[in-house]
Parts: sequence; C-alpha cells; structure tokens
Amino acid sequence: MPRRIRPASARMNADAVGFSSTRKKKRAARGVVDTLLPSTATRESSSDYSRRVGRREFTQEIQRRARIRRIVVLAVAVVAVAAIAGGVGLATFFGSVDGKMGLGDSDAKTALTAPKEAGAWYALLAADLGAASAAQEEEGPDALVLARVDEGSRAVTLVSIPANLRVALKDGKMHPLREAAAQGDAALVTAVAGFAGVDIAHYVKTDAAGIADLVDRLGGIEVNVEQEVDDPAAGDTYLAPGVQTLDGAAAVTFLRAQNFTNGIDDQAKNQRAFLASLAARMLEDTGALSFASLLDAVGGDFGTDVSALDAIKLAGALGGLDASAVQGALVPGYETTRDDVRYYVSSSDAWTEMMGLVDKGQPPVVDEAAHPQVDRGGFKVEVRNGAGITGGAAQVGELLSAEGFVVSGTGNADSAEFPETLVVYDGAEHEAQADEVVAALGTGRTIVGAGYYEYESDVLVIIGRDWKPVA
Repeated sequence: MPRRIRPASARMNADAVGFSSTRKKKRAARGVVDTLLPSTATRESSSDYSRRVGRREFTQEIQRRARIRRIVVLAVAVVAVAAIAGGVGLATFFGSVDGKMGLGDSDAKTALTAPKEAGAWYALLAADLGAASAAQEEEGPDALVLARVDEGSRAVTLVSIPANLRVALKDGKMHPLREAAAQGDAALVTAVAGFAGVDIAHYVKTDAAGIADLVDRLGGIEVNVEQEVDDPAAGDTYLAPGVQTLDGAAAVTFLRAQNFTNGIDDQAKNQRAFLASLAARMLEDTGALSFASLLDAVGGDFGTDVSALDAIKLAGALGGLDASAVQGALVPGYETTRDDVRYYVSSSDAWTEMMGLVDKGQPPVVDEAAHPQVDRGGFKVEVRNGAGITGGAAQVGELLSAEGFVVSGTGNADSAEFPETLVVYDGAEHEAQADEVVAALGTGRTIVGAGYYEYESDVLVIIGRDWKPVA
C-alpha cells in the first residue's frame, strides 16, 4: 500500500523570527519579505550597509578615474616629449647644416637685395680656383657667374663674367673685377650688380679644395669635354675630348684650363657646362630628407646666405632640371693689356642688349658683329675745350682715361663757340673708335675731319656747350 505523504503546513515560521513591529510580523506570516539582512559579523543595519557599500564603490570609481587620468597624462607627456625631442633634433640638424654652409664673417649680406615674392632672382657664384703653382696664383676669385633663376618657369641662365673684367671700384679707379674681393664680398657683389644693372639676391662662394671635395662626395660629375685639356698651368690631369665623369682633381683642372682656341671664351663655356651638370647632379633626387642629407654632407664645401630650408624648397622647385636646359653666355667683349695688366673689356652695346634678353628669360644670344668690339686702349684720343668751360678738357680727359681710353693730350680749341660736342676722325679704320668715344661720353656726334681739324691722335674730341661738367 502506498505511503502517504503529509502535506507541509501552510503556516510560515513567522513566529520563530523576531520583528520590530506587529505589522512586519503579519506581512512575514503571509510570505512577504522586504529586506533580507546580510549575514555579517558587524550585523550592521541595511542603511549602514548601503552607506558603506556606496562609499566603497564611490571610492573605487574615484580611484579608477584617477588611474585613467594618470595613464592619459603619461601618454600625452610621452607624445609631447617625443615631439619636443623631434623638434629639437630638427632644429639642431638644420642649425648644424646652416653653420656648415654659412658665410661666417663675410659682409656679403649687406649688399644683397631680398628677391620679390614672385618672379626671377639673381645670384652671384664666385670660385677661387687657384693655380697649379703658387707663383701663378692671383688674389681674388677666378671664376664668376651671374645666375638668373626663375622657379616658376624652371629656367636658369648663367652669365660668365671674367674675373679680370675692367670696372671702376670705390677708389674711382679702374681695376680687374677680382680685386673688389680684397675690399670684402659685399664690394664684389656691389661691383657685379652695378655692372649688370640688376639686384643680386644670393651669394655663393667656394674654392678649389671645396670643389674637389664636393665632386668626389657626389661620385663625380659628367661633362662633355669639347676640346682636349692639356694645360700645365691648370694642373697635371689630361682630359681627352668626349663625355667623361670627372673626379675632384680633374674637375678643378677642367675649370682652370684656358689654353684653348678661343681662350677665355672656351674656358667660360667649360665652366658653365660644369656648373650646369653639377646643379643637375645635386637636384637628381629632390626628396626633402635626401637633399637635406646631401647638404649635411657637402655643406662645408661652399658658403652661402641661403639657409638649408630655403635650399630644400629651391631643390623642390627645380628638381629634375636637365643640364641641357640651362642656357648661358659670356659677357661680350675682348681682352687687352694696359699698363702691364691684362684686362677684359666689355662691349657696352652688346652687353646692354644681352642683359635685356637675360632679364626677360630669353636666350642670351646677341649678334656681336652688329656691335663692333673696339679696343679702347688700342688708339689715342686728344681732347680740346671748345665751350669755354673751365677745366672741361681736363675733366673729359680723366673721364675717358677712367673708361680705358688712351688720352694723349688736352687743351683748348681755336674757338670757344662750339654748340655741340664733336668727335672727329679721319679714315674708315677710326670710325668705330669714334663711335666708342661717343658711347663712353654719352653725348656728341661723330664727323669726318676732312682736313678741317689739325690733330695728331687717332680721334679728336672737341667739347661743345652741350657738355655738362660732372659735379
């Protein structure tokens, strides 16, 4: 027979539990319990427990947030330190490069004119090449190039300026241009700027040792040697005609050599070709980091007012420039010897025309046949005062002497009533000479003497009333 199970009593054990009030006891008897006290050693009340737990959770939250803040602050600090370290590193790096390629105590900057924000600008490049022997060396730079740079059109024009160009310096006397450097780089920059009629924005200088080291660090420079180079005065290196990669020593010899068919013309052409190839080689890789590293490596081989950052910007603008795209020419003129000094004298009209082309970014090619080159020291000039201007003949004589003419004498004309200045000549061979005198004076006209004037020189100058004395 199955076992009978007695049902559980429906009565709750409310009587066995103590309550603080009859109402709570009755609710417990009905199975309703609002609060279950925790089993703790302290037997704290529900309100105390809640306060304690709340305070603990609040404290833990505060601590958690504090830890997060510390982590964030630490991370920011690490990033900041890294950024500062990077900035200090870059500043130190560029400062070091600027120091290597700076001009030091040169006064060149005082003669430079800041380039305009847009448009082309000019730079003067000067190199002291020295000579194969100390006895042949002369003071001052041996190679001078006026460079016009147009970043917008990516065009570069190089104008070779002979170091022995005859110019007037601060003392008012005529000197070879190279002697201006003895007065400082600023004097050299000023002399070239005045001769070319342009503002010069930047200056770069180097010497034979710097060129040799620069070429070797670049792994050599490729040039087309149009004529063989075999000049003992330039160095021991022999260079056969053809395209060659020159090392440092060969490059210096190539730049020095001048015993060519056309002498200074061919030397200047070689120097421009080398400079164009050098620039193209340095601009092969225009990546900022790569170019900055290159400047750091070769910065000690030259001095310039251009900062490393500006050089990097320039490299970015001209990056990939091909040497064949660089155009150039030599100042039109001729060499002559005066007072035992070998000078280069510019052909003023042809030079004015050439610089007009250069300034417009056009090829600097002029028809020199249209501007006959006259050796100002190759004929004699006599000056006479035909206007009654006190000291006029002497002053004109001094002016012409300063311009390179040989003045054989000064004095008064038979009359002081000449209304205009006349430059008299006889014979077609003296016509160009008379024209050169008029160009130098800036006034007067040429006439054929035809026996009306007596003089013993090649050209006679008669000052007229149109002559304005120089203050």
